[in-house]
Amino acid sequence: MIQFDDMPVRYPVGEHSFRELRNGGYLYVDKTIFVARLLRQGKFIFLSRPRRFGKSLLLSTIECYFRGEKALFEGTWLGERETEWEAKPVLHFDMSRSNGLRADLLEAYLHRRLEAFEKEYRVDEHPEITDVGDRFSTLIESVHKKTGSKVVILIDEYDKGILETLDFSEQEREAMSNVLRAFYSQPKATTESIEFCMVTGVARFGSYTLFSGPNNFLDISMNPMYADICGITQEELQKNFKNGIQDLADDRNTSYQDMVEELRIKYDSYRFTRGETLVYNPYSLICAFSEKCLDNFWIKSGISKVFVKYLSQTEFDILELEKLWVTRERMEAKYSKEDSIPLLFQTGYLTIKEVRNGELYRLGIPNGEVRRALVDQLMPRYMGISYQDFPVQLRNLLDEIKKGDIDSWILSIKSFISRIPNQLFGPIDSNLSDDQKRKEAKETNIAHFERTYHIIIHMICQMIKIEARSEVSFSGGRADMVIETKEYVYVIEFKLDGTVSEALKQIDDRGYLLPWHADGRQVFKIGIVFSSKDRNIIDYRYEE
Repeated sequence: MIQFDDMPVRYPVGEHSFRELRNGGYLYVDKTIFVARLLRQGKFIFLSRPRRFGKSLLLSTIECYFRGEKALFEGTWLGERETEWEAKPVLHFDMSRSNGLRADLLEAYLHRRLEAFEKEYRVDEHPEITDVGDRFSTLIESVHKKTGSKVVILIDEYDKGILETLDFSEQEREAMSNVLRAFYSQPKATTESIEFCMVTGVARFGSYTLFSGPNNFLDISMNPMYADICGITQEELQKNFKNGIQDLADDRNTSYQDMVEELRIKYDSYRFTRGETLVYNPYSLICAFSEKCLDNFWIKSGISKVFVKYLSQTEFDILELEKLWVTRERMEAKYSKEDSIPLLFQTGYLTIKEVRNGELYRLGIPNGEVRRALVDQLMPRYMGISYQDFPVQLRNLLDEIKKGDIDSWILSIKSFISRIPNQLFGPIDSNLSDDQKRKEAKETNIAHFERTYHIIIHMICQMIKIEARSEVSFSGGRADMVIETKEYVYVIEFKLDGTVSEALKQIDDRGYLLPWHADGRQVFKIGIVFSSKDRNIIDYRYEE
């Protein structure tokens, strides 16, 4: 390799081979302590993490350890402590390389991998065995007998076939499940020939029936001991990426500490356990340092297909995503169109924010990158257009809010709302004959309309990166929205088919302005009235 005196740090963007990473001179954050911890934990281990969080690198590290590649661990926690480097046979399956859309193609992939291992370990090949489960168990036992060593089994992205067929027909899903079930049940059936087995994926396997006797697998996904097994902690960031942080700070003409805070807001705050450990998205961090910019790298690397498929079919309220209290069972539940929370949590769009009594978990959006991803995906749903269709208007809106030009920014929001398809709202009147039921239906529709408008304005503020909080609690009640800039505070109350006087009076009566009396910024109370007939803002007024 050609060496230069001023050679920059080599960041492992997209590199998930431990061997290549160590031999190639890439920056490496030492996670080898977890390899030792896993081996003491048990024989059958399962780990769930969102995509691009380092699961593949972890399994690659474990593979190199069991293959006895001591030189690769020089200078690491494990390398300085391990005294025995006995090589073991390793069967490593990367399910992300399979075609997860058809059972026959998945089965063919598994047979190819099994054939490759038969040749590698020079055991009898069994192309005549058509059942992948039978061939897998035969391979495990044959390798054990041939080598005299128990076998290590590593299965990465085990749930690819599950995730990509969730919206297929029942017959197609069952065919896929039969292949996977036959394959994944073999580690249990051949346990006496196995040294260690680890499976990783996005979905919690306990929610599926693919593993025969899932109690044989210890799920460490929410175990505080493994909170940072994947991802980068704040301590690891500042220990390993000092040069990258300084380069970014210099490039953006800011201080080192300000750059650390920008990175934290953009990529940090994933929490996977009841413990308080937070981690950064490793892929986004590495890309940010490599490309010297704070982009939405995780999202651009490919949005989860499950997320895309289910987002448009599930019902959830973005305003509720920051204050959800759920049980652990709900977080680990199987995906469904009726409940999107397990999907959003397991794929990394929600994370743990707070734990109450070790039983209830408050979920929320992890960071700025994920918040932007949610907004980008939701804008077409709520407005019928994507944010790319009005970049100039968004920049103007940001300037108007920062300058305190209330008339202009309300008119800009009114222009955005005018683009929303009418069918989004549905009819507000009910044709029910019963007066009471008609009244209740109308009240329900009004509440839905107010909520829809509220969500739209909230998302617009998120898009332009303005600090906007919805349903802000005060001693006297909850303000609909508070928007803050360095110089202004806007306390907003929305009304549907009401009056601005009612809205402003509510702000006064309930003391929504009190927290900012000594703030030093200019504070405005704003009443905004929507019309169920015109489907837009029809009146507004503001006062200091």
